[in-house]
Amino acid sequence: MVVRGSSRSFIETARRRQLIEAAVVTVNEVGYHRASLAEIAGRARIAKSAVAYYFASKEGLLLDVVQTVFAALGESVLTAVDGIDEPVARLLAYADAYVAHVDAERQAIAAAVEIVVSHRTADGTPLYLVEDEDDTALLRSILRAGIDQGVFVEMPLDVATGLAESVLDRAITLVQRNSGADLSVLRAHVVPFLFRALGATDD
Repeated sequence: MVVRGSSRSFIETARRRQLIEAAVVTVNEVGYHRASLAEIAGRARIAKSAVAYYFASKEGLLLDVVQTVFAALGESVLTAVDGIDEPVARLLAYADAYVAHVDAERQAIAAAVEIVVSHRTADGTPLYLVEDEDDTALLRSILRAGIDQGVFVEMPLDVATGLAESVLDRAITLVQRNSGADLSVLRAHVVPFLFRALGATDD
């Protein structure tokens, strides 16, 4: 965020949050490609020129949506595992917090995923194919510790991480398909399923 003076930083932070929330609504209503600055400004009930003061382009705003939404998800799981050392307990806390966050923030998550799927980088690469190990660093650390300690079955770390991600991301798929989807059944089964796959128990 560009801060032009400490007296305005709170106002600018609040305005950017307002625009991100309006962008989430816009993307969910009209899709990535039709989510213009004018559409977003209309839902935020501010002038389009005011949007340009905070974000130079539609792409800049929508990429900020992605960063904000997934940073919040990351913070949720990080907070959930804080103070827990044992790998099985950490994975339990991580998985439950992950699905719970998707459940609670389903509109924001759905919009962010729509952007990730639709946006391409400057070289034409779809954003969802751009790998960043930082995104899975916490999950990888939990799985690595479990494998090293023998509480999870021995397998390549990339395989374990990919499988765990796929299971947890089922929650995202469900809310993308149906914004009102009931995730209670998934929440009841996702952890036991993961633990069976990893050769562990949640006892």
